[in-house]
Amino acid sequence: MTALYALPDHEVVTDLIPSIGQTFLDNDEAVERIRATPGMVPVAIDPETESGGSGKVLWADIGDHPFREWQFMYTIQSLAKSGAIGDAFTTDFSILLDDRILADPIEPEGFMFHISRCGSTLSAKALARSPRHVVINQGGPLQRGFWATITRDWTQDAEPSADNLKAFRNLVLAMTRRRQPEQCRAFVKFISWNTLYMDFAMRAFPEVPALFLYRNPVEVIASVLRETSAVLWAKGRRQAGFLTGVDWQDTVDMENVEYLALCFARYLKLAEEASGRIAHVNYTQIDPANFPAMLSRGLNFAPGEEELALMLEQFQFHSKDDSDKQQFRSDSAEKRASMPEEDKQIVARICGDLVERLDRSSANLFPGSAGEA
Repeated sequence: MTALYALPDHEVVTDLIPSIGQTFLDNDEAVERIRATPGMVPVAIDPETESGGSGKVLWADIGDHPFREWQFMYTIQSLAKSGAIGDAFTTDFSILLDDRILADPIEPEGFMFHISRCGSTLSAKALARSPRHVVINQGGPLQRGFWATITRDWTQDAEPSADNLKAFRNLVLAMTRRRQPEQCRAFVKFISWNTLYMDFAMRAFPEVPALFLYRNPVEVIASVLRETSAVLWAKGRRQAGFLTGVDWQDTVDMENVEYLALCFARYLKLAEEASGRIAHVNYTQIDPANFPAMLSRGLNFAPGEEELALMLEQFQFHSKDDSDKQQFRSDSAEKRASMPEEDKQIVARICGDLVERLDRSSANLFPGSAGEA
């Protein structure tokens, strides 16, 4: 399977939906189509950094299809392959400042940030099993396009200005619009490196509770090296400077283990600093017994028994298998064993005791109880 989530969202979407760039609408005409089409949502953002443009939003009608696939881009891929994508067009980025695009939006009830490969997909897919939920699982426009646009390809900071915060808020709400009558709650799981924009996201939605899920960085890095990630795609590009906190040109020849450790250490440090506003959960504690507490104590959400039972079914299956045929099998020990000792020492030097500090944090939902799986 191609790692669509590792590539820039606009490149993936224009490849899947070639017609999407053939129709450019001004904001007034686009608003009319959006409001008349319940399935019309933003699917990507082209930052136009190479041409010096101000950014474009790519829209597509996905009908009432629920987000059940393990990532947003695989939903778009599945619909595109089956010919189920309806009307599609492009608008200027400025449309995100127009409140008229908000047609029956569902306010998010929870955000999920994470270090990567740490149970976030499992948790999001469990939530998505309820037909009452709209779950944005690493939504395309939120992966890279929005941030590349407002930072002009990381040549400036993501300023939390009134316009930028409004554009972000309207983008999220346009994605979480109600497309089936029973839908009443929305949750957003961000791509891992969006953790570095946690403060920005929570300024735009100050009332939304949030979780940060994390895992032993050795296990995370072993998994990423096996399957790749958007973070590796960014290596050697301007974005890598933001991700690592070092000059982006220094990442060109940097070994992948050191590069990834620098990225993940930044996520963990930021999560620790935000402990007063966000709940922490170690991967080892994400199980059917603890999931209700994750929801109630972390997201202020207490589902009924039937809905909870439906969500807990996800724990039986591999989270990246949308067919529900592959049973879950813990591979933590295997991942730790796969990394050479010298690489483990590099990870330990850079990431230090950050995981242990999060385990002991007062914001940890299961403090001091995390152990090796």
